[in-house]
Amino acid sequence: MKKRLIPILLGLALPLSAQADTILGVYAGAGNQNFTFSGDFESSDSSDSLGNIDLDDDLGLGSEADTYFYIALEHPVPFLPNLMLASTTIEQSATSTLTRDIEFNGETFTGSSPVNSTIDLSHTDATLYYEILDNWVSLDLGLTIRKFDGEFKIESAGTTALEDVDFVVPLLYGKAQVDLPFTGLYVAASGNWIGAAGNTFVDATAKIGYESVFRVGIEAGYRTINMVIDADDVEADLTFAGAYIAATVHF
Repeated sequence: MKKRLIPILLGLALPLSAQADTILGVYAGAGNQNFTFSGDFESSDSSDSLGNIDLDDDLGLGSEADTYFYIALEHPVPFLPNLMLASTTIEQSATSTLTRDIEFNGETFTGSSPVNSTIDLSHTDATLYYEILDNWVSLDLGLTIRKFDGEFKIESAGTTALEDVDFVVPLLYGKAQVDLPFTGLYVAASGNWIGAAGNTFVDATAKIGYESVFRVGIEAGYRTINMVIDADDVEADLTFAGAYIAATVHF
């Protein structure tokens, strides 16, 4: 009797699980990304000759392993968007010896002096999106609100130049995914973008992943973030790019 009961219960559980997935789906993931930093920045009030500071050549900021995670909630309620929350850490510190004079936020740092520098452009996203297609080929479109909470900082011999990065920017959001039937494998590309008033933000990801029958999986890909900032206090043209790997779960 027990031997017969087990397959019956399994048979009942499978359609119930599938039904629950159509009612409410939760997707989550967390991983490490190895970003290479490049670009330059300056204070809006800095002189042209000293103000343009290169991340690598001047400050020795190169690559850093950072973390990110996300969680998305999908539902079948008409006209009500799905919700995804995400957090990305982009932070690196370095010590270097200047080969020239630089100026930032009213402070001048002379050549041949050692400096400690930190760049932090960590951010949190809240994305509202709709599933335009939802089959072996899926397409999501929506809007992301990105909140930056970081800083540009340079220190040397008791002198500190600091500029906080604390602002919110809206971004268009899109994601396309192709599932390879009966394999658990998928390929996907996603991105955020906006361009207005001299500011441009591009955040693009391409990835390949696998989800097991137990709804846990792994994915790997490449992500690049480019931001051109023309704000009152700081101007910057920065790129962060690199590979990442993450664990995922779906229930």
